[in-house]
Amino acid sequence: MRAGVLVTIVGMAAATYLTRAPLLLALSDRALRPPLRLWLRLIPLAVLPALAIPLVLLPDGRPALTPSNPQLWGTLVVLALTAARANLLLSVAAGVVVVAALRHFGL
Repeated sequence: MRAGVLVTIVGMAAATYLTRAPLLLALSDRALRPPLRLWLRLIPLAVLPALAIPLVLLPDGRPALTPSNPQLWGTLVVLALTAARANLLLSVAAGVVVVAALRHFGL
């Protein structure tokens, strides 16, 4: 592994730790109110789509709402399975399989 890559990984790990640890340590011995606890639990569910939607809808920097977009089909599979109350991990795995299969067959 190149030294620059290792320095970047260590630097980002340190930055991530230093931005998260103080708040976690400050709140670790306090009882949080239920609305705040719910809000904190829902943050990952809000961040994930915010990261994924541009990758699905704008894979090349241009809108790709066409049937030939494998990521769009994978997303639809995940949404359908999740709406049907399937396990989230299994839903995401099914979406990955769909995208991989469509890419393999040249779509």
